[in-house]
Amino acid sequence: MNMLTSNRKGVLRNCPICEKLFSDTGIGVCQKCYDKMRNYETQINEFVKTHPHCTVKDIVRQTKIPLRFATNMINKGQFVAGGKISYPCSRCGKAITSGLYCGSCMAKVHEATITAKKLEAERRVKDEQERIKRKYLQKKESGLNILKILRGEK
Repeated sequence: MNMLTSNRKGVLRNCPICEKLFSDTGIGVCQKCYDKMRNYETQINEFVKTHPHCTVKDIVRQTKIPLRFATNMINKGQFVAGGKISYPCSRCGKAITSGLYCGSCMAKVHEATITAKKLEAERRVKDEQERIKRKYLQKKESGLNILKILRGEK
């Protein structure tokens, strides 16, 4: 049974690879592109088994498979091999063997995340202080209006 003949009802979509209309039952691409992707995976797996310390460039050069596809497979960790495959860090391009970022870029991403969380917390505190201030001023103003009315000033 292939992936498109499951019990799920398909949703008509355009394939993100070939842009042809197909009934998507959950795999995200048409059957032809799915079969091509599986073939690419097989080719890459066989190449990596015979060349365990290869780079992404080696894989692409030898198998003629698109760089985007090979890099995506490696980033997802789809290889079970004795060796290490090196590929470029998504941020700086330095050769890495796991994850999306090298150690220094990971530290920078972590630092940026902490900074963003601090800024968001500060913004929330400031927004809450402004809300309280507006509420206080509204109460104060309504109290003054009542006094003016009682005095006959309005």
